[in-house]
Amino acid sequence: MLKIVALTCALLLVATPTFGAGKSIKAGVVADVSGGAAVYGVSQKNAYLLAMDDMKAGIINTGGSTLTFDVGDNATDPNQAANLFQRFTTDGSVIVLGPTLSAEAFKAQPIAVRANIPVLATSNTAPGITRQGPCVFRDALSEEQVVPATVAKTYAAWKYKTAAIIYGDDNAFTKTDFNVFSDEMKKRGVNIVDVETYHTKDVDFQAQLTKIKAAKPDVLVLGALFDEATKIISQAGTLGLHVHMVGGNGLNSTKMVDAAGQGAVGAVVGAAWFIDNSYSGNKAFVARYKKAFGSLPDQFAAQSYAAAQVVAQLVRSGASTPSAMCDGLRNMKISQTVLGPIAFDGNRDVRSAPVILKIVPGGFAYF
Repeated sequence: MLKIVALTCALLLVATPTFGAGKSIKAGVVADVSGGAAVYGVSQKNAYLLAMDDMKAGIINTGGSTLTFDVGDNATDPNQAANLFQRFTTDGSVIVLGPTLSAEAFKAQPIAVRANIPVLATSNTAPGITRQGPCVFRDALSEEQVVPATVAKTYAAWKYKTAAIIYGDDNAFTKTDFNVFSDEMKKRGVNIVDVETYHTKDVDFQAQLTKIKAAKPDVLVLGALFDEATKIISQAGTLGLHVHMVGGNGLNSTKMVDAAGQGAVGAVVGAAWFIDNSYSGNKAFVARYKKAFGSLPDQFAAQSYAAAQVVAQLVRSGASTPSAMCDGLRNMKISQTVLGPIAFDGNRDVRSAPVILKIVPGGFAYF
């Protein structure tokens, strides 16, 4: 009899699932895999593909459940982002990750809020992203978190007295850069000698840059995404405008020098991640990413891979529904990711420290 009881207990121990092991859980991802912001979105897609391979290999632990990331391409179109969010709120996804740009987020994320599906934004840096709903979180450092540190460090190093700013006045992210950079510089007594604007998809910036050159600033601030930023930098060099350059998150691409030329070398940008950081698993992540895709990961890949690690941690803890996923994010103490140990504050923004980098051929170095 004792043997039967012991065997029964043993079988119960074996058969009892731990935290919902064996479940199949799906997360929706909205990224700009094509279009003007593809330089960021392709990195994001690659990160989720790598994360799924790493889960199969046991490098990311899901506690026995199967977690998949369904990556949808919104083609740098806010309306398409909204369509994908609509799909992911009705197809069984427990969370939506993305989209790539802040302007897309303001259009699409309210759809998930109304459907009570949590959102984890991995690259939206404009103010107000997480204020859209009680289950909207982000693991991207906002421009309000990064730009002050960027200005403080460049001001200390360059001792500049004057600055000019060029920014896109039809985009939430680039307008944020203008506001935060100008406020931070004015706090230090920097004279903003010229402000120029452009519209998304503009290709000729010579008129604005000619005015900026005439104003003779010590520093040029770029509130720009990749396509416009690379053209501005390239045309500044052609016009002989050689000054210190500093920018926001839009300059965080390892392809900047390839697209903008040597004029991009030395430009400074704040970031949430650095390729050589020593956080647990980061170097191995960089190596696996390079082996899989033939190029080094950038900040956007790291933030997306970190999001995958966070979602996997919650799944491992038993979260298998949208409400459980939201509760898990809200109550998460610390998650060890390639960004370092992260958590969320009371506003659902990530608690993490920025790094200030300078652009070098092929990537970045500490500034």
